[in-house]
Amino acid sequence: MKKYALLLLSFALIMVLAACGADKKESATKEKTADNSTVEITNEYKMMGEKEDGSDAKDVTEKVEVPKNSKKVAVFDYGTLTTMQELGLSDHVIGLPKGEGNRSVPEFLSDFKDDKYANLGSLKEPNFEKLAELNPEVILISARQASAKVMDEMKKAAPDAKIVYMGTKDTAYIDSVKANTDNIGKMFDKEEETTKLNKALDDKIAEVKKKTEASDKTGLFVLANEGELSVFGKGGRFGFIHDVLGVKEADKNIKAEGHGQVVNYEYFNKTNPDIIFAMDRGVAVGGKSSSKQALSNKVIEDVSAIKNKKVIDVDPYLWYFSSGGVKTTMQQIDEIEKAYK
Repeated sequence: MKKYALLLLSFALIMVLAACGADKKESATKEKTADNSTVEITNEYKMMGEKEDGSDAKDVTEKVEVPKNSKKVAVFDYGTLTTMQELGLSDHVIGLPKGEGNRSVPEFLSDFKDDKYANLGSLKEPNFEKLAELNPEVILISARQASAKVMDEMKKAAPDAKIVYMGTKDTAYIDSVKANTDNIGKMFDKEEETTKLNKALDDKIAEVKKKTEASDKTGLFVLANEGELSVFGKGGRFGFIHDVLGVKEADKNIKAEGHGQVVNYEYFNKTNPDIIFAMDRGVAVGGKSSSKQALSNKVIEDVSAIKNKKVIDVDPYLWYFSSGGVKTTMQQIDEIEKAYK
């Protein structure tokens, strides 16, 4: 009888141990499944070909299954990088384009000059060998890398990486900024935080729009590039200052071209803007500074913006290299707001 009772006790112990093992196995399976979870992101962008005029560009729309909370992310867009930094996601970044001697990294991203973040070349000329060494799970890109040549090399260097487009559309700048912010939230389980960031952006826009609507001053966005002056208007690059913020146009007929419409000094006398938002491209790309010299020419000294000292110098690192992030966009709006204080 005792032997029978001992046998039953042994059998019961075996069953308990088996159940514990099954629970552990099930728990491990669930954990593995959670670690391998993905989120579907839709890429929409224009893929540039070999022709400089863009005539062979192709529209791309694709769905990408991106691993959630990846710890190995290569970031080729400074605006996106500022959003990730704002969300406490810097430790997910393994590399970014810093340029020679870290020269390309804006001061507001100086933390990423640290050697723990690999240097992936420049924004337009990535270091594909270094990218291959890093073997990232995710690569975040924008328009400067969206060419057939660069994309092919990226896929060769990191064939297993998921490439996500984080660029913006000139005709829907704010909407695309917010969509990209939402996507970062989905990829890193930060949806509550990104919703708050987008709300803060909406509030900032509404605040500045009240000021522009109350003003009768006209504005003009001017890019200086080693002596040459270009202007940008509604519907084009930097055009959100008119489309979204409500800055009244000094010229309603500016062509929406990527590099702007080249103008001469007579143009300024003719359009006579009350405010000039001036960006010096030369400063951003390591060339010669020319904005102040060009806009201090006596030929245009009677233009309202110049006569009334309403030339607002905007940060070229912010506008030329780092636009598109929710944080950098709010900084851009702050610079526009200066003209109405």
